[in-house]
Amino acid sequence: MPDRTPRGAVAGERPTCSGVTAAGVACRSKVLAGGVFCVAHDPAKRGLMQDARRKGAVTTNKLRVIEGKRRKLGSAVDLIAFTSDVVQDVIAGTVLPDVARAALYGISIQRQLIEASDIEQRLAALEQHGTATHQGGRPTWGH
Repeated sequence: MPDRTPRGAVAGERPTCSGVTAAGVACRSKVLAGGVFCVAHDPAKRGLMQDARRKGAVTTNKLRVIEGKRRKLGSAVDLIAFTSDVVQDVIAGTVLPDVARAALYGISIQRQLIEASDIEQRLAALEQHGTATHQGGRPTWGH
């Protein structure tokens, strides 16, 4: 059986696309099985690609709404305000529920980190106070 590997391709590896990018250079993506184009350049997939781009643009625009609200989230008050904004944006339809769910999950993690940081700071302050008030191996808590 003759070798059907295209010239310049490695046996068992799919050849690259015959399409040209918007920059005018040859596309380097792998071709679809049995074709000569990648998914982005295949004329039969043009409608699917346009739909995917449209959906991506909608999602990107909704993410920009959240990015426009980017602020420091270092305190419980900050987290409450941001959470309130996200909830209101979901109700208004300017933020997708899946995007809000991911953002609120991140807020949950941020809250835990703030709480852990507060505990560490309080513990360090207590340890420093305890070391400063120790005399003769005994604490002087009430003295």
